[in-house]
Amino acid sequence: MEGLKMEFHAIRLCVTNFKDCLRFYRDTIEFEGWHDDEQQYAYFEKANIALFSQKKMAEALLKEYQLDETTSQMKFVIQLEVPDVDMYYNNLKNKRVEFINTPHNRKDWGSRVAHFYDPEKNIIEIYKAK
Repeated sequence: MEGLKMEFHAIRLCVTNFKDCLRFYRDTIEFEGWHDDEQQYAYFEKANIALFSQKKMAEALLKEYQLDETTSQMKFVIQLEVPDVDMYYNNLKNKRVEFINTPHNRKDWGSRVAHFYDPEKNIIEIYKAK
């Protein structure tokens, strides 16, 4: 569809030690933002960088979708904000994009999301905050 525009939101670093990485980006690098220890998620708005537990990200994908174990080795996810996840999903599917999952609501994340691969199997997330 012509005219569809995605907005870059953030690069989500999937980290193995959330607390150490949070301290590093917040206290050492001095990025400002917010974090949720229970979800093991942090977002530094001005830097467009998010931290998320690698284990929790893999569980979010593997729990609902049967993916190969290499997915749990992911290091980052590129987030793209869109006005309508389903519309973008359908547009990208028509362009033969390989999706990991279909659009779905993540109440724990407060958003509707879908995930797909680029040609190198990097994970990209399209999302709309709810």
